[in-house]
Amino acid sequence: MADSNRPRPRPRPKPKAKAAPAVDTKTPGPSSSTTSSPLKTVQIRDDDEMFMRNRGRTSKMWEKLEKMNQETKVIHVESDSDDEEGTPKRRKQKRKAKTPPWQGNKALDRLLSVDLSDDSDDEVEITGSATTPRGKQLANRKRQRTRSRSITPPPALPIQQVQHARALVQQALNTAPRPASPTQRDDDYDSDTPIFLNPELARIAEAEAARASSQAPAASSPPPTDNNDTVQLSVKWQPHPLNEAGKEEVWVFKMNRDDNFRDLFEATAEEASILSESLIMSYKGKRIFSSVTPMTLQIWTAEAELVACEKVTYEYLRKNPLAASYSAFDHMTPAPDVPSDTDEPPNTQDESGAESDADGDTFTLILRSAIAKDITLTVRPTTKCGAIVRAFLKKAGVADKYPEGGAKRKGAKDPRLSVDGDKMGNDVEIGDADLEDGDLVEVVGL
Repeated sequence: MADSNRPRPRPRPKPKAKAAPAVDTKTPGPSSSTTSSPLKTVQIRDDDEMFMRNRGRTSKMWEKLEKMNQETKVIHVESDSDDEEGTPKRRKQKRKAKTPPWQGNKALDRLLSVDLSDDSDDEVEITGSATTPRGKQLANRKRQRTRSRSITPPPALPIQQVQHARALVQQALNTAPRPASPTQRDDDYDSDTPIFLNPELARIAEAEAARASSQAPAASSPPPTDNNDTVQLSVKWQPHPLNEAGKEEVWVFKMNRDDNFRDLFEATAEEASILSESLIMSYKGKRIFSSVTPMTLQIWTAEAELVACEKVTYEYLRKNPLAASYSAFDHMTPAPDVPSDTDEPPNTQDESGAESDADGDTFTLILRSAIAKDITLTVRPTTKCGAIVRAFLKKAGVADKYPEGGAKRKGAKDPRLSVDGDKMGNDVEIGDADLEDGDLVEVVGL
């Protein structure tokens, strides 16, 4: 019952569209009375036009505005100054970059104007001269190219063309191609087949085989070395022969076998009070330098002896071989070639044999001994070994110590020539030893 007595809600009022106000389309006149006309309905063609539409203007007003927009023209403002009417307005020029020097060079312009891809190098057309009075005439001229030709190498020829050219050359010269080198030995060759050589060549081959066999054991045997790797070197100082106040001294140094002699040279020069650059040192008659080592000189013993002297003494001994023979410094260079003593009258049959073969070939021998320096003698293949020994003793200045003739006493010294360790008899010709020009022969038994 309570629900039926409850009042009903009132409906909400709906909003009503307001009518557009009336707009007087007529212009006001002198009369005070005004007339109103009904509004014209405007159809909206575009949705956006509804937002841009000015509701205070009529359609006639919009048509008038559109007509005014179509008739509007651009008005140019003219200058009031009469002086500037005939002159055009100066345009603003752009700033130009500085021209590089190579662009203004006419010679480069002419070279750059040439097409590099063109293979013709005979003629070049002159360009860039049309502005001169005779430009048209010079432009039509052509002259020889002034620049050098291209040094581009030509393309490689195909191998078929090269072979064809070689065949044409061989055919024109009638030359047969070189036979191919043999790559292997013939099967018909038998190593057991005897080869007959010239007797002289056979003798040389036998001598070389004997020399190789004599040197083979020494080369194959290991060097005698001590347990330690150090060696004791005794440096003997050789004074100048003309210096009466000079005396021989001996300095002992100890060093490793694989160290060079640089420290040894400096220590010896300090002991002798000279510069290390003026020091000359030798081992077994041969000059040595500070860059070598005891192993290089094959010093395998525990002790070794070196001879040192000053550079002035070294030069003096070279110029005076006789003074060097009595000194401890055994020079390593041979003396100048000295002819054999053939001017003396022959006393024995050996010396007469050395003079008999005057037409034979001569060669030089270098004789080395323990008492004198190396001496060079010129001999013939038919010269006796005894005559060579006597000539050597005379050149060394010790001939009076070894008298000729008479019976040999027991224990007397008997000098002989030694070739590869073999003593030669005094009656043997030197040609039987198969020696060559400049070979070294030792004199033993002194």
